[in-house]
Amino acid sequence: MSEAAQEVFENAIALQGRGDITMALSYFRKALELAPQDTEIAYHTASALLQNGQLEEAQSQLRRIVFTDPNHLKARASLANCQLLIDDLDNAKTNFSEVLAQTPDNKNALYGLASVLLKENNPVEASVPAKILQNLLPDNTAVLTLFAETQAKTGQIEPAVALYRKALKEDPDHVPAMLGLAQTLLMRKQFKDVIELAVTAAQLSPQDPLPLEMLSVALEGLGELEDAQEACFEAAKLAPNSSQYLTRLSILSRKLGDHVNSIKYALNAHDSADEPIGALKALGAALAALKYSNEARKVLTDISSNCGLDPVIREFAETLIIEKTKSDINDRHSSEAVPTPNEKNDSINEHPTPTVSAPDDDLMPNVLGLHRQDKS
Repeated sequence: MSEAAQEVFENAIALQGRGDITMALSYFRKALELAPQDTEIAYHTASALLQNGQLEEAQSQLRRIVFTDPNHLKARASLANCQLLIDDLDNAKTNFSEVLAQTPDNKNALYGLASVLLKENNPVEASVPAKILQNLLPDNTAVLTLFAETQAKTGQIEPAVALYRKALKEDPDHVPAMLGLAQTLLMRKQFKDVIELAVTAAQLSPQDPLPLEMLSVALEGLGELEDAQEACFEAAKLAPNSSQYLTRLSILSRKLGDHVNSIKYALNAHDSADEPIGALKALGAALAALKYSNEARKVLTDISSNCGLDPVIREFAETLIIEKTKSDINDRHSSEAVPTPNEKNDSINEHPTPTVSAPDDDLMPNVLGLHRQDKS
């Protein structure tokens, strides 16, 4: 490494130590230009790229290092982490395993391999590296949470709960442990405990829809359907194209007797889904609830035949939405505009969204801290 490259590299390290990753990365790049063959500079540049979320470039840089020096275990482990983050699970597993073959107690690789195996829905195998890691780091919150997940997914509910609670004792604000514990307690139908955990997690991680989904499930378990629907609304706002949340909204709307929105959500869920079976089942249930048994049966028959949504049924459902909307408006003697056939596409394609009004004397706060019209 030349003197000029060394000076720039040291400045980059200092900037990285102060948390200024963007500026550090620019210095690492400059140092690498001055010493393109220097493996240490290349590795630190790749690490900064990884920290900065530039996964593809980081992967490219790490691959070059590993190709040049196959025994650079830090680079191989970082490459595996990169591949894990982009869901290249096969290559990630291979690289983590190669690191562990040479250093069986490599904490990064143990954590990474367990994470890959969990993503592959193989919790039994994942529990092996997770247990080794937990023995090495018995009080680490992330490690306890990881091991707890393997236990929960292998049916070891009591040990899983104990591990999650230990993780939260170490770090009461660790959202993954909260969500893992909430998911595990859902299996035991401890809905009130789940609500407490989900609300706290939603406050700590307001852009994550998962706490709101768990809150919705727990509220439904307690029979609080309106609050369950509102929680799901909030989750859907954070992930508006999620067929999972749209399907859930369809089911909750049907249970609340809101058949128009039940059908709307089911159609939108179908259009957003890669695998629309759940959305089609929700549509069939909504049609059945309105006593359109033939159409409901057609939807369910087409699911078993992998035929998808019949265009005739879609047109029937869309027309039904318009007719039911007109009927409901007339029944309420509302002054709202009635959708015309020319407005049909807009009324179908636009996701129905919740309207949260400002609080006043006629509105009651719900479990989310929001306000809805009290219908009791």
